[in-house]
Amino acid sequence: MQMDYLIKEHKIQDLGEIREVLLNMGGLASTLYSTYFNEQFQKRDCYICGCKLEELEKDFLSKAEKILEEKKYKTFILGVTSPQYLKDLEEQFVIENGLTYYESIKNELKREVGKKLVEKGYKPDFETPEVELVYDWEYQTVIENKKTYKYLVFYNRLLRGIPISEWYAREGKSLEKSLGLGLHAPYTEPSEVRILEEYPLIVEGEGVRDVEGYKFKVYGKVLGKELDTIYTIKPVTRTYRVTIFDQEGCVKFKEFECVEVFKGVLDLFITVKDFKELKEKIDGLEILGIDLISTSGKSSLLYTTYVRE
Repeated sequence: MQMDYLIKEHKIQDLGEIREVLLNMGGLASTLYSTYFNEQFQKRDCYICGCKLEELEKDFLSKAEKILEEKKYKTFILGVTSPQYLKDLEEQFVIENGLTYYESIKNELKREVGKKLVEKGYKPDFETPEVELVYDWEYQTVIENKKTYKYLVFYNRLLRGIPISEWYAREGKSLEKSLGLGLHAPYTEPSEVRILEEYPLIVEGEGVRDVEGYKFKVYGKVLGKELDTIYTIKPVTRTYRVTIFDQEGCVKFKEFECVEVFKGVLDLFITVKDFKELKEKIDGLEILGIDLISTSGKSSLLYTTYVRE
């Protein structure tokens, strides 16, 4: 031990300088203390954890191992929640002692329990664990959080009036309700617009299937930076097909690409920044239907990047 060496080499002249250090080290220093001080070693409770760390480590290990064994989880990750008073004590200790590095007690607890679980044959996975086992320091219980992963899918909306979110549902119909899963759209269109280009959708959990009004193609799990990037991608422009009724025909709409489908029924192809701008351009027209045809920008590459047919 370095301290023993320094004492024997007389590099520490006053043993009183290390007396408090040895006492604070606890049982690890008892032999060294007895060697240099002619008195019984005085056991002190840890200033922060009250010497409960070893007891909690055994408790956490036992309960975590039981869950992993009974539920047959293949991979895991550990977590610890500590009470506020413990966090305050640690923060105060770091500040008063001017520490530049300090491993929190909860991290030490996770590390030690994790090492022992690995020794017993259980496999940690920091990216895609099957379960997160969180130890509650104060109540000495283990909370089992089965991890739900996010999946990237691409969809077309083929029927009008069925929104993604249940919040906007009319007559109780929504994609969210049909699938029974959490859904997050990086960008989308109002429910009255059919979506003919493949739009991205982030789904919480497995089980995506074609339902009324929607068709899907599933890419797979997305994590971390990849997921963050997908959320930041937005179309630069959007091209809509707006079907209207106007007896004057295409001659009236020279600013747009116009196709006369039937007598008085016209398809206008309009490229704009977003749906709000589209609404401004078609205000006052007799609208029969609106379809999103395509987008430009990185959004138009998402589907071909992830799904190769």
